[in-house]
Amino acid sequence: MMMCHLFATVLLIGLSMKTAASTSNNHRSPLDKPNFILLFMDDLGYGDVGFTGHPTTSTPNIDRLAFNGKVLTTWYSGCAVCTGSRAALMTGRQFTRVGVPGVFGPTGRAGLPLNETTVAEQLKAAGYVNAAVGKWHLGQREMYLPANRGFDEYLGIPYSDDMGSAYTTPCEGEEERDVDHDAQQWDCQSYADARYLHPDDKCSQLEDDPDPAGKHLPLVHQADGHTTILEQPLDFTTLAQKYETFATEFIEKNQENPFFLYVPFSHVHVTSYDQPEKQYAGCAWKGSTTRGAFGDALAEADSTVGAIHAKLRELELEENTLILFASDNGPWLPMGLSGGSAGLFTGRYADYWDTGKGSTWEGGIRSPSFAHWKGTIQPFSRSSEVVSSLDVMPTLSSLAGISLPPDRVIDGRDMSDILLRDGPSHHDFLMLYGFCHLGDGGYGISAVRHAKYKAHFCTSPGFVNHRNNTQKYEQYPLLFNVEKDPSESMPISTGEMPVDPDDQAAMERIMQAYAMEVATFTYGRLTPEPDGPDEGPGRYGLCCDRLRDCDCSGDHGLFNVGTKQHHDRYHDALGEEEPNPPATIAQANLRK
Repeated sequence: MMMCHLFATVLLIGLSMKTAASTSNNHRSPLDKPNFILLFMDDLGYGDVGFTGHPTTSTPNIDRLAFNGKVLTTWYSGCAVCTGSRAALMTGRQFTRVGVPGVFGPTGRAGLPLNETTVAEQLKAAGYVNAAVGKWHLGQREMYLPANRGFDEYLGIPYSDDMGSAYTTPCEGEEERDVDHDAQQWDCQSYADARYLHPDDKCSQLEDDPDPAGKHLPLVHQADGHTTILEQPLDFTTLAQKYETFATEFIEKNQENPFFLYVPFSHVHVTSYDQPEKQYAGCAWKGSTTRGAFGDALAEADSTVGAIHAKLRELELEENTLILFASDNGPWLPMGLSGGSAGLFTGRYADYWDTGKGSTWEGGIRSPSFAHWKGTIQPFSRSSEVVSSLDVMPTLSSLAGISLPPDRVIDGRDMSDILLRDGPSHHDFLMLYGFCHLGDGGYGISAVRHAKYKAHFCTSPGFVNHRNNTQKYEQYPLLFNVEKDPSESMPISTGEMPVDPDDQAAMERIMQAYAMEVATFTYGRLTPEPDGPDEGPGRYGLCCDRLRDCDCSGDHGLFNVGTKQHHDRYHDALGEEEPNPPATIAQANLRK
């Protein structure tokens, strides 16, 4: 049930959802259905945070958790861009097996197929209470949103924060900036040129029959069977504070229950053209760092991490809670200083610089990551074993005592041995699907990680001049030792069999695993759910008020529902005459 609520934003910020804040010590033992918090950054590069060595970034809360837990130096994303990465994270399955594209647009018809089991649905069956706060990006139609995928509550933007305009409440000393009521549609063509969209997502359709919901970012809340658009366009100035309040109050009211809190941050993905430096931060964080707008945005996200951790300490839940931290993919390098840093993962052998987000060079798919669990994970520990976002689903299922669905292939592996002890990786061969190898079935294998080796069967830039710089290795892949050479600067071999016997043996193993994967892999196919009430071409996006082209700011739409202006616009849009004399008391009052 979709509805727009007049005071929803005020209520969300101003009213407490608190129950009695008991801080008794009658919690479960640490390994008895532990709580899970998954902190999933957006477009954060390996070189962006303090615990991986950035010299000026301000991430004290993230760094404290990392150093008091286990830093995971070799965490690979399930996909080099947004939607695919999240599909892999939620299902434990390769995004190509699920059938989703790299990116869903904000007004498309498809979403994560309903026959896929999410980690939230797994945990819910085991008695967990689940919430998500932040960027979803697995379909914005109501049947695809978190409340229908195992989450009890949700607050956030259903897709990337460059897929629509927003406004900012001015901070002290700033001038008022008007909402762009004539905002452009999102930049579909750039994503299409890089092959990230599903073939059915036609950018020409946006031009011929645009859905106005694609103009302005919505802030969506789901709870108790209701889906509410709180703001459209939303307010970037107060967004992070809303996320923080939602997350900490969820923890407090569920302190006696096993819970799963998924925090897919909207930070630090760039925004659309209407924000300075294509980044945003609340008033407390603007100008607070030496890294500019990107640094300010990251510092604000770090503050939210600190608030979540502080709430766990306040309620004495640290020893019952596993915190995982990762990024969906690497930094969006074409965005310059607003797009982040891949650190030492430069892909230096490439003859182009765009080796971050969108590519399967290390900078595009290797994430700054850690696991924190007080009393269970050894502080100041570190592992270079290969893990992946694909592993979250089987790992949390294992720790919660739940069997994986038996009717499907799960590509992820249980990494509990790595987190809790110093066990080895269970990925003998981690297949890295990408966008430079597009066959009849779908996106093919771009690279394979095997022990210390990384084999590229196909390479390309993330976004810039993607198609013209695609290089395929037909006979043997481009081979690196990424333990010795994480910058991928000096290949062992460049499309031929290596000279060294050990490298030759590794190449043969990789070729056999590659051939087996190609022969046995089944690509998923998207079949959008049938249209619901008021849905159809040009009407799949989330919209607060279609009478106002989905613009409910100021004296428009949402905050004007029930007023004479909204009433008059309603009759104008339908081409109706207003009843005369008035048929109801309400109609009579609106004539005054």
